[in-house]
Amino acid sequence: MTTVSVSPPTTQSNMLKSLFAILLSVIATTGLYGQNGNAVTISVNATINSTLETITIQAIDFDEIEIDNSVINIDPVMSPRAGKLVIRGSANAEFRLDYLRERDLSNTDGPGTIAFNYIIAGNRIDEQDTAELLDQDVRDLLFNEDGEFFIWVGGIVNLSEVEPGSYEGEFTVEVEYI
Repeated sequence: MTTVSVSPPTTQSNMLKSLFAILLSVIATTGLYGQNGNAVTISVNATINSTLETITIQAIDFDEIEIDNSVINIDPVMSPRAGKLVIRGSANAEFRLDYLRERDLSNTDGPGTIAFNYIIAGNRIDEQDTAELLDQDVRDLLFNEDGEFFIWVGGIVNLSEVEPGSYEGEFTVEVEYI
């Protein structure tokens, strides 16, 4: 019997590439003078005023999962076994989301890896069954009025030629404001 487990990362930084609050204020005053002797002053200001945070609410659940023809399929929209994350940022702000669809899980009991194909779904509200599948392409999305966006993580793995053992790996999602 093959046991598969996916553990959440130990830190938020492993889970999410975050942009932290940055206050950038550059004021450049130069002594430029035009042909007529008038002074020119240049001022540039930029402010990014919020952080991004991710919280793992539930890891993908492989305990006693049904295997169909050596394949495990966890639907991120319909399966209660899907992992769940919430990303927190600025209310109603646009952000971009990207992730690696295929990751190798390593056998912690010996040699071997499994290719796990992640499938994710997202929603501005905390309702899995109405979540939209998010393909591998970089996506421009919108936080809800509370500054939250919910993600459910599922995937497909073929166990037909896998060594017995316990497999672990990470799911990494990158999020940035746009």
